[in-house]
Amino acid sequence: MSRVIGKGEEGDHLRLDSEKVSKFFERRAARIPELGATRAVIYQDRHPDLAEKRDAYERRVLTPRLELDGSQRLLDVGCGTGRWTSTISSKVASYHGIDFAPGLVEHAAAEHGQPPRVRFSVADASDFSLDSLGEHEPFDRVLVSGVFIYLNDDGLDSALRCIAGATVDGALVLLREPVAQGDRLTLVDHHSEELDADYHAVYRTRAELLGAIEAAGGVPGFTLRGHGYVYDDPDLNNRRETQQEWFLLSTGTGAA
Repeated sequence: MSRVIGKGEEGDHLRLDSEKVSKFFERRAARIPELGATRAVIYQDRHPDLAEKRDAYERRVLTPRLELDGSQRLLDVGCGTGRWTSTISSKVASYHGIDFAPGLVEHAAAEHGQPPRVRFSVADASDFSLDSLGEHEPFDRVLVSGVFIYLNDDGLDSALRCIAGATVDGALVLLREPVAQGDRLTLVDHHSEELDADYHAVYRTRAELLGAIEAAGGVPGFTLRGHGYVYDDPDLNNRRETQQEWFLLSTGTGAA
């Protein structure tokens, strides 16, 4: 069991085991009948009311930042159980949710799927393309909610490049990510009593995330349009070492 602040003993960042991360999410998917679709992906097992409040607040506050007018093609990276789908699918021309956990995608498709306008696919956030998703046109909106903490640094870079490659010039990309408020925090095989499971995650600092976004630049690249904390109410954030933050990016040469 490892809980490392900053770098490991050998000066390198600890790496997550992607298979263990995948198994964690499949176990969460199996608990949907017990926990419900929201609590299965918002980890407040001991505080069910808080999970529902955070979910509603997040969607209410962040949805306007996507600037939707009904004409957009939106990619939801890390869609999970589809908790965002009912909020945004009615506000876009096309919605495609992807997640690497088959059990979560199965639930999302059963509850929210309306093909071809509302689709779901099993896909890795760090390894996808328009072709692999069966899409013929790029997206102009992307939502990424709480995904990057489950990727190693090279996976984060790949995910950003996949997003850039699947979007039009000037697309908006909205990230919501738990951010370390001190040094980087890495959890590997860390047993969570609340979740009754071993947990694996990388909580990067804001500077690290912005550095990764800049490093994944080039063509088409990203421009930061804004960022801030998700929750104004401190009661909605019950973690001492992390805070939920949002980042709004534009892609390509039209980013400004």
